[in-house]
Amino acid sequence: MISAIVISFSDHNYIKDCIASLAFVDEVIIVGNIDPIILLELKHHQPIQFVNSEAVDLDQLYKQASLKTTHDWILGLEANHCISKQLSQEIMEARLKTNSKEGFKVKIEYSFMGKLMKFSGYKTSYTTLLFHKKLHNSNAVTRKLKHPIKELYKGFDSHNERLNKKAKLSAKLLYAKNIRPNFIHFLCKPVWEFKTNYIFKLGVLDGKEGFIFAYLKAFNTFKTYLFLWLLYRNLE
Repeated sequence: MISAIVISFSDHNYIKDCIASLAFVDEVIIVGNIDPIILLELKHHQPIQFVNSEAVDLDQLYKQASLKTTHDWILGLEANHCISKQLSQEIMEARLKTNSKEGFKVKIEYSFMGKLMKFSGYKTSYTTLLFHKKLHNSNAVTRKLKHPIKELYKGFDSHNERLNKKAKLSAKLLYAKNIRPNFIHFLCKPVWEFKTNYIFKLGVLDGKEGFIFAYLKAFNTFKTYLFLWLLYRNLE
């Protein structure tokens, strides 16, 4: 039996599709932020628990939600991810054939502005998907599943809105750590983020979509420190 943990950063535009793709699991726990009205709508279709959290770190969110799970095997994903039928079948087969000493990761497939992003970090981008309670945050042997997990794209505005929400949450995390923004944060970090995604992660090979994707990532880094600057001045 499998418990699914869904990380939500107020992902109202994505979460319905995500939850609909989890019909094969035995339990769903949403952790993070979600509109109460949407949560109520989701509960009409299948039993769902909700753990409210302002955390940004994925490991911390998984840890908080795993305390609520009733099954040993945990499927962890963000609310903008979707499980295909082929991947769900592979997950069920993998769980039956393995033991608690192994976890599984999958490749991320993402179409941005109508184009499948073959590079921009997605060429070698894998995320841990299925793991046993005993293995989380340990040096477990991780196997790769054949079918990818799909990262949902609901339009440019929805994509940018999600980045904006994550920037605000990241700013709160930095504020809690007493980190104050300076010149390096505002200029050097966004430039480095752009170069990382566009050059080092080969976003240049994704054409104009790769450039826009890298630019948005860089601008999101800038916004994170802008929101942090506002928090220190009580101007949020």
